[in-house]
Amino acid sequence: MRFRSRLVVNLDHFKNNIKQIRKISPGAQILCMVKADAYGHGMIPIARYAMTELGIKEFGCATLSEAVKLREELNELEFDIYVFSDIQLELLENADIYLKRRIIPVISNVSELDYILHTTEFKYFPICLKFNTGMNRLGLDPKDTSLIVNKLKQHHRTSVHHLISHYANASSEMESHPVNILQRKRFSEIKKFFRDSGITLERTSQSNSGTIEQKVGLPEEGDDTHVRPGLMLYGPSSLSAEMKSAFLGQLVSTLETYILRVFEVNKGDVVGYNSTPCPEDGVIAILAIGYGDGFFNRYSGAHLYHKGFEGVIIGRVSMDMTHVFFPKESVNVIKAHEIFTIWGQQEGDLLKFCNETKIIPYEVFCALLPRVPRVYRLN
Repeated sequence: MRFRSRLVVNLDHFKNNIKQIRKISPGAQILCMVKADAYGHGMIPIARYAMTELGIKEFGCATLSEAVKLREELNELEFDIYVFSDIQLELLENADIYLKRRIIPVISNVSELDYILHTTEFKYFPICLKFNTGMNRLGLDPKDTSLIVNKLKQHHRTSVHHLISHYANASSEMESHPVNILQRKRFSEIKKFFRDSGITLERTSQSNSGTIEQKVGLPEEGDDTHVRPGLMLYGPSSLSAEMKSAFLGQLVSTLETYILRVFEVNKGDVVGYNSTPCPEDGVIAILAIGYGDGFFNRYSGAHLYHKGFEGVIIGRVSMDMTHVFFPKESVNVIKAHEIFTIWGQQEGDLLKFCNETKIIPYEVFCALLPRVPRVYRLN
């Protein structure tokens, strides 16, 4: 573990983001997505804070192991956990875990539903169904809606705990993108069919971050009971740059490291692996972070800022270190052993970093490895 590199997570900013989501979607219950270690921010501290301070009671994971960790480490708290993708329900030992740990698998194919319906132990277990309305990833086929309803009725199931779908293009205009229009229409038709068939839908949701930002699929429209925010919980918008968002989010994290060494260079001097030449006279600051921390070589060329100076990552990022080139005017200002903020220092610096590296915030967050400790702060 690093001792002077860290991801500082501001829980007040997380609280603000939940407040903004509630303001956009009053009346909706929030199912917080905390998969991939809460998008790299630490699943356990984030979920604990969300429950104890913000009243959130439902969480989404990607894998059963994530859900088990959440249940085991927060076993004194009451909450629901959904496993959205890697449910592995066909393994007998996993079925036992779902039953005994009160973990809800999101069922996305008929064989999984058959297993639940035909297994005595699951007779009273809540059923969560996910339909593929156009994303063509996981999900039940809408053509099988009648078949699924009949299966439920045959086993005297008169309700579905949660009916789910997921938008493929929520970063685009909900009212004009043809796939968004199609998905919304299909999900409405599926919900209507269930209800017309006498199946109660206790919960329904389709709205992910980009949809919430566009105020689509919310309870006040007579639509769904829940929203499922993901990226927006942690600050960034999910919308395309040209679109206006209703979300006034705050970046939850600040990535900090420190400067190992500072030295002057002349134009043409080479640094690092592959001997990258310096473009002009200047200063090199060596940061204590590299791809061994989840800070990758493909970040080379991105601009970083320190003490009012603009620097650029030069040459190859190595396993443990990164070279940043600064103008020669910084020679007596930038010093070794100083804390260096990679993102979170100024408004929009994470977005600029992502635009320059052509890597979305999801990947940048999730890439950070456990060697970079997470530190949690209030106020």
